[in-house]
Amino acid sequence: MTLKEFLKSKTFKRNALAAIGIFIFLIVLNMFFLRIYTNHGDSVEIPELKGKTSDEVAAILDDLDLRFQIGDSVYSKETAPGTVLDQYPKAGMKVKENRVIFITLCALSQEMIAMPQLTDISYRQAINLIESNGLIAGNIEYQPSEFPNLVLEQKVEGKRIRVGEKIAKGSVVDLVLGSDSNGEASEVPTLFGRNLAEARLTIGEAFLNVGTINWDESITTEEQKNKALIWKQTPDPAEIFEVARGTAIDIWLTLDPTKLQAKTQEEEPENSFF
Repeated sequence: MTLKEFLKSKTFKRNALAAIGIFIFLIVLNMFFLRIYTNHGDSVEIPELKGKTSDEVAAILDDLDLRFQIGDSVYSKETAPGTVLDQYPKAGMKVKENRVIFITLCALSQEMIAMPQLTDISYRQAINLIESNGLIAGNIEYQPSEFPNLVLEQKVEGKRIRVGEKIAKGSVVDLVLGSDSNGEASEVPTLFGRNLAEARLTIGEAFLNVGTINWDESITTEEQKNKALIWKQTPDPAEIFEVARGTAIDIWLTLDPTKLQAKTQEEEPENSFF
């Protein structure tokens, strides 16, 4: 029998169909077992863990066949020590069983760091050092000096701090700058539409101070404070062009779009014809 005759024979056709059938059966069987192995379609919704202790987290996740791992520990005054500050994946997301949830705990105490050398350098250099060391730039004072804008002193809570002295990470550092004359003035910056971090930087660069920070009723959590925008300030640059260096700028922040929109419309010039 030739190859051509064999390929046309009933025996070949039966064997070919059987092979195809077995191949399809094995694929279906493999998909079936893979579906069972991976719990296809089964998922668990991640609960809200913020504010819970690690023991409470363990109990909650164990009931859902989930696991957790502490990814970091950060100090926060607004959160009870030893409780969850953040989690990933976030609450409400759906994951497979046995998934690891990474949590960030609030540290039991603040991390202490050595005060960096901020004196005898420019204000801009001092700000960069403050931020890179996990500190917060505070108010500015002025003293007569032949070296204008040179940092003369560094303070925390009104107390002069020596270089190398231990302070809490996240402390607010106030600076005393040199001034070659009394009554130096700064232009009042426009802060509308900026967040608090941007406002602090802008105010500091103008050699002014952050005054009272006012949060409106639209802001109820610390996370919302980071997203809030300034809709009002005093002094207002539309009314007062310059103020003495060191003057405090009071700011109002909101998440209410109507307040921001109203301010924008207020600043739009009216059409005029000549």
